[in-house]
Amino acid sequence: MKLKLAFIGMGNVGRAFLRLLQSKRDELEQNHGITCVVTAIATARHGSLVSHAGLDPGDLAHGIGSGADIEAVADSEPVTDASEAIARCSADILFETTTLNPVDGEPAVTHIRSAILRGISVVTANKAPVAYAYRELSRLAADNDVMFRFEGTVMDGCPVFNLAEFCLPGARVLSLSGVLNSTSNLILTGMEKGRSMAECLLEAQRFGIAEANPDHDLDGWDAMIKIVALANVLMPGDQPVTVADRQGIKHLTEADVARALADGQAVRLVARAETSSSGTAITVRPERVPRSSVLGCVHGTSNVLIIDTDLMGEIAVVENDPGIGQTAYALLSDMMTIHQKLARSRKE
Repeated sequence: MKLKLAFIGMGNVGRAFLRLLQSKRDELEQNHGITCVVTAIATARHGSLVSHAGLDPGDLAHGIGSGADIEAVADSEPVTDASEAIARCSADILFETTTLNPVDGEPAVTHIRSAILRGISVVTANKAPVAYAYRELSRLAADNDVMFRFEGTVMDGCPVFNLAEFCLPGARVLSLSGVLNSTSNLILTGMEKGRSMAECLLEAQRFGIAEANPDHDLDGWDAMIKIVALANVLMPGDQPVTVADRQGIKHLTEADVARALADGQAVRLVARAETSSSGTAITVRPERVPRSSVLGCVHGTSNVLIIDTDLMGEIAVVENDPGIGQTAYALLSDMMTIHQKLARSRKE
């Protein structure tokens, strides 16, 4: 099956995914019968285009990686922006990987909505649409018989949403807690070794894991949006999800971290979602936790999520030292899920 792909945004994640498609090209074709072509791409820095003939993902990855203007690619037509790319593309799947907007999720929400209304399934690594518009977008996808997938929005490629969807049927999630922001965790565990917050932030930026605006990490925005997204999907219902408290780590000093260590504890930025009769309350704040606990034992860029359920008790999912490659894998995983649906529908 030929899968026609479109891309809105082409930063580190998008480029890593194109490289992954290139490296897995033969395996996808031989084992799954999948051949991928790119029919549209819209970027902020490299131009935007549509191609009804379809472009090779590997060639695009090489061109963008070299800083080339993609609008000069053969067998393509330039377009003005993402909206025109979505309107004119003939894609099966749209990959939305634009920069996080922690205030309202735009323009990513609009891009996803537009694609779904055109009968295009969507994969996103942008957590804000899941936090701000999950119910609307999931209903819209169901109404239009397409899929809205987002495994890469929280904990990179770690199967968090898939775990609940496919492995916990009938179980109800009672609460969530986790260390979800890699940048903050890298900083805090670096400060345990006596390094400054500024020095550790620079390291996170060199690794490419910090948000484009690092305040989104340091002020708790990234962790907050992730836990809201998790609550929206894993704790479904009509009750409201409200943010009761959001604190970051900017106020913490090396002395604060050292005092916790002396007491056998670790400082971690912990995100929590708790349900009650009035809804789901979200908190994000630095907490002292035992160093030997599940929350306290994750170091560096590692993340952990604890899912408390009514039937299985607590389940902890740990991701050790993730990188951009894991997020790229999440896009591949979601693409494979959509491919399975498309293959079934074409056989019927």
